[in-house]
Amino acid sequence: MRGNFVYLSLEPVTNMVYSLGISPADFLNGVPEVPNQLLLLNAESGNDVEINPHTRFQTVSGQAQVRRYLLGKHTQPVKWLDYLHADDLDFLLPTEIAELLYLGHMETHIRTPFYAKLQNEYAFLSLRDGFYKVYYQHLNHFGHVLDVSIKRHLRAMHNNRWVFARPLSITDIPHEILLQLTEGLMDGAVIAFDQLVERRRVYLIPVRAVQHPEHQAAWHTQEEVYADSKEVASLRYDLATREWSLTIHDNQEFGEVADLI
Repeated sequence: MRGNFVYLSLEPVTNMVYSLGISPADFLNGVPEVPNQLLLLNAESGNDVEINPHTRFQTVSGQAQVRRYLLGKHTQPVKWLDYLHADDLDFLLPTEIAELLYLGHMETHIRTPFYAKLQNEYAFLSLRDGFYKVYYQHLNHFGHVLDVSIKRHLRAMHNNRWVFARPLSITDIPHEILLQLTEGLMDGAVIAFDQLVERRRVYLIPVRAVQHPEHQAAWHTQEEVYADSKEVASLRYDLATREWSLTIHDNQEFGEVADLI
């Protein structure tokens, strides 16, 4: 789906984030550490891919190989879990292997996708049209990923406006703003970079609340996303002071997250 925006929706019970516009590179640059080993839930080919005899799942080992795999081009959806030790896979029960097969095929969980035997931090599913579903063992890791993604989108918009300007140095987004964007709009948020305006060296980025989350499966164009959302806030970045702020226009749309800050 084309368009310069970020869509995100949080399922807090399972720490699952459904998103569009947050790239695998954003994920790699935002998580504290690149996973060292991946258990692939889909069939792949390539020199970095091996097969675990016990589970018959394919694996990728080594941080350099994992980074290359996640940043590479794929003809099939990319679906994986990380795991800690090479022999962890040999202790998976048939029922657990069946759950992993279900996760990869149905793109949703039966039980939690975090396994004590694997000690995995993530479960990562690429879906249709650039959508991703990522489960985070520690949800604060997503805050860093979102920070990286927002700064990348803003930097791209700035560079398009000012072709010969120096690269834009952007400070990190405060935790409380990331929390509002992630958990304040429980039905989903759209950060609309293509509707950005500049006023007195302040970038104003509209934040839109999703009105009909049940329509999400039918979204295929940016126009459909925007038609199902309305502007409720502005994410602001001051180029002079290098400070972020969030101005809320519709308090009724935002949930109470003060206790989480």
